This record gives sequence, C-alpha cells and structure tokens, in this order.
Amino acid sequence: MTSRSGTMWKWVKRLILAAVLIGVGFTAYDSYKYGYHTRPKMPDGAFSLSYKSGLRGILVDVPDEKENRRYLGYPMDVPFYLKESWSFCRPPQENEKAQASEFMEKRDWPGERFEAVCKIDVDNKTVIRGLITSVPRI
Repeated sequence: MTSRSGTMWKWVKRLILAAVLIGVGFTAYDSYKYGYHTRPKMPDGAFSLSYKSGLRGILVDVPDEKENRRYLGYPMDVPFYLKESWSFCRPPQENEKAQASEFMEKRDWPGERFEAVCKIDVDNKTVIRGLITSVPRI
C-alpha cells in the first residue's frame, strides 16, 4: 500500500509542478504579447493599456476607473514601425474633442466617454496613434 501511495503523491506533485510551469509560461507569453517588457517608465499616477490591435498607451492625467469602466482602444493607421510602439495618452484638448465628436455621434453608445488621445513623438513630429474611450462596466 505504501508504494502505491508514494507513487500517487509523486504523480500529484508532478501535475502540480506542470500546472505551475504552464501558468508561468502563459504569464510570460502574455506579457510579451502585450509589450509590457518594452513599456517605458510611467509618470506618477499613470496607468497603461495594451490591446490586441497593437495600440499600447500610457494614460497620463486620466483617472484610473478600471473597476467601474471598460477602456476601449481605437488605433489609427500608422506606419508599420509604429504599430506596436508605446504612446502617451492624455485627455483631449478642445479642438480634438470637436474632431472626435463626429466619431462619437456616429456610434451613439450610451455612457461612452472620450477619455484620451494617444500620441507618439517621432523626429519632432507628433503622430496620433489612437483614441481611448470608456463605457460603464455592467
């Protein structure tokens, strides 16, 4: 009986080790896929979002309401070498709000808010990388 019991515990330990290794591997892959290993230093109070589309943003001066709201990212068409670059996202200025109002009015989603404009500085030129909106988490 003891040899069977010992063999059973040996297999249980192996299964637990395999589950832990799979979990660590998945976490590493997920971190790599969403670009967290290349994320630049974030300012105090900022938080980051990364989307499957390649849009990666560090939100500055935007309140982190992840518990109550879902953040949606809308990437803009940019050159291939900027597709997976991190951008800094800030609340829209008045002229940007006016430009985005057409985009928001077409959709008319209840509770949706225009949160941020994501930009990348490339050789003293600013490229708009995408827009961030939020909707209530229900």
